[in-house]
Amino acid sequence: MADSQVAITAGSGTNIDTYAVSGGDHQQVVREARATAAASINTWTPSTTASTSQIAADASRVMLLITNASNVRVYLRFDSTAPTSATHHWYLDAGDRWEVPMQLTTLAVSMLGASTGTGTVNSLLATAS
Repeated sequence: MADSQVAITAGSGTNIDTYAVSGGDHQQVVREARATAAASINTWTPSTTASTSQIAADASRVMLLITNASNVRVYLRFDSTAPTSATHHWYLDAGDRWEVPMQLTTLAVSMLGASTGTGTVNSLLATAS
């Protein structure tokens, strides 16, 4: 089959890209946004005082890589709430690195150290325009 377009009504009408399959059905074509810019590295020194929204929410962010270059466990929450050892969404042990799932990359990230540590937590943030 071939590429096609199907008209949809979104106010005055908008086309969406589709791929025509047998039986007259259409599969919608979705193109993923690729990063067009990488921000400066976000750094945080682990502390037992939580940093809420250490990384601010950003609807244009398409990639987030977090590296724990400290010597302590770091707890993460994907909102503006202070994480605790009991109410966190994820944690990174010393030396861990994590490419955050795409579904969470646009959210704020709050951080808490299990103890005061040396070193930093470094985050690479990439956006698409």
